[in-house]
Amino acid sequence: MAGILPFFFLLSLLAQQSESIASLTRLGADYLEQGDLSKALDAFERAVRLQPSDPALQFNVGLALYRMGRYRQALEPLGKALAHPPSAERARFLRGTIFFQSGQLEACAREIEGLRSDPGQGEEVLFMLIECYRRLGRANDAQAAFLELNRRFPGSAFVHRLMGVAYDAQTNYDKAIEEFQAALRVREDMPEIAFAIGYIYWKQQEYAKARSWLERELAGQPCYARAHHFLAEIDRIEQKWDAAAVRYRKALECDPDLADSYLGLGNLAEREAKWEEALKLYRKLAELKPNDSQPHFKVGLALQRTGRTAEAQEEFTRARKLLAAEQERDRRGVMTAKPPKR
Repeated sequence: MAGILPFFFLLSLLAQQSESIASLTRLGADYLEQGDLSKALDAFERAVRLQPSDPALQFNVGLALYRMGRYRQALEPLGKALAHPPSAERARFLRGTIFFQSGQLEACAREIEGLRSDPGQGEEVLFMLIECYRRLGRANDAQAAFLELNRRFPGSAFVHRLMGVAYDAQTNYDKAIEEFQAALRVREDMPEIAFAIGYIYWKQQEYAKARSWLERELAGQPCYARAHHFLAEIDRIEQKWDAAAVRYRKALECDPDLADSYLGLGNLAEREAKWEEALKLYRKLAELKPNDSQPHFKVGLALQRTGRTAEAQEEFTRARKLLAAEQERDRRGVMTAKPPKR
C-alpha cells in the first residue's frame, strides 16, 4: 500500500549525523529511489550498526524491508521508529498495514485508529479499519467508517474495492470485476486489485485471464506471495511441473507461512515418489495448520510410504478425529445459517 517516501524525508536528519552515517543514508536513499531494495537495505543497516539507538535510521531499515515484502522483519525497526516524531505516523501506518495483511485485525485496528483523520493516509486507514471491523463482527463501527470514507473521499478507489469484495463474496463475479477495474481506473497502481481479478478468473477456471492479472499484480508487487502461489497452481494444472515448483518456492520465499504452497510442493514431491521430501513439507504444513485434517492425513501417507507404519496410523487417527470435528462444524453451520437478504 505504501509508496516510496520523498527523498528529502530520508535526508532530514543528515545535518545532525556524522558524515559516515549521512553518506550511508544518502546512498540508501539513492538505491531506494532506483528500486534497488537489497542495496538500499544494506546501506541503511550499515548506518544503523553505527548508531543503533537512532529511531530515524531504524525507520529507513523498516521501510526497505517493507518494500521488499519482508513484513515480519520490518515490524521491529518500524516499532523503534515510533520514538521519532517525524516518522512515527508513517511507521505506525506501515505496521498497521503489516498487521492487516497478516490477518492480525485487532492489532491493526489498535495501531491505525489514531490515524483515521490524517489527510495523507486517512483514506487507506479507513479502508483497513472497515475491513478489520467487518471481519471482527463490529458491524456498527464498520458502517460508520464506511460512511466516513464515502463522505471524505467521494469516488475513492477504496470504495470501489470494498464493493468489489462484497460482490465477490456474493459470487456476483461480473460486478466484482467491474468494481475492481473501476478502482484501478482511479488508482492504477493500487495493490491487490489485479490479484483479486486474477483470483476470480482462477475460480472460474479461466486460467489464461487469471495468469495475465496475477502477473500484473507481480509487476507492481514482485514479492506478493499469493500471486506466485496461484500462478504455481495454474502451472500445476497445465502440468508444467518444474515451473510450478519454482513458483511455489518463490511464494514461500516471500511468505514462509503460506501453508498452501507447502501443500503444493508436497504434491509435486509425491508425484515423483520423493516421500522423504514430501514428509518434511507436510510436517511444516501440519505445524502451520495443526487443527486441519488434511495435513495430518498427508503426513500419515508419507510416513506409510516410507515404512513407518505405527507413526502413520497415529497421524491417520488424528486426521480422522479432526475431520469428524470439521464435518460437525459444517453441519452446525448449515443448520444455523440464515438465508441472505434480497
